[in-house]
Amino acid sequence: MISTLLASGGLLQDLGINPVVLATQVVIFVITFVLLSRILFGRALGQMQQREDEIKKAQDAIQHDRAEVERMTKEYEAHLAKVDKEGYDKTQEILKEALAAAQANVAKAQADAKAQTERAVADIAREKKETMEKLRSDVTRLTLEVAGKAMDTRLDPNVHGAAVSKFIQERSGA
Repeated sequence: MISTLLASGGLLQDLGINPVVLATQVVIFVITFVLLSRILFGRALGQMQQREDEIKKAQDAIQHDRAEVERMTKEYEAHLAKVDKEGYDKTQEILKEALAAAQANVAKAQADAKAQTERAVADIAREKKETMEKLRSDVTRLTLEVAGKAMDTRLDPNVHGAAVSKFIQERSGA
């Protein structure tokens, strides 16, 4: 029924629509749409596609830069670890050298102290011997003087001194 009404043009006429005007408007709309889609929409779509490509390239560049930053960060951290290890190794080497030098200094100081002690012991022994000899000499002289006064005779140290010295040595155990 609608198709018969449309074909006769009665329905459109009843609605106050002129079929020729309607057909003209449809043709103008289609032509306008085609022109706009080719001219305006094509350019707009081209611009949108170009912008989308630029955004994609920028995202790829950002990803590449991030990967590069990560790589450089890892290299930097590896370099820092290497420098840290080298510093630690150098510190340990310096410490070993310092300990060796300290041990050498201690050994030298001990050797010097031992040598000084031995010299001091030798000096003391020499001084003791000299003192003992002087003491014996003094005792011999005094003994001769006392004996000479007791006997009222002059005793000669060259003659009687040897006997007194021998007696003193026997008594002292030297």
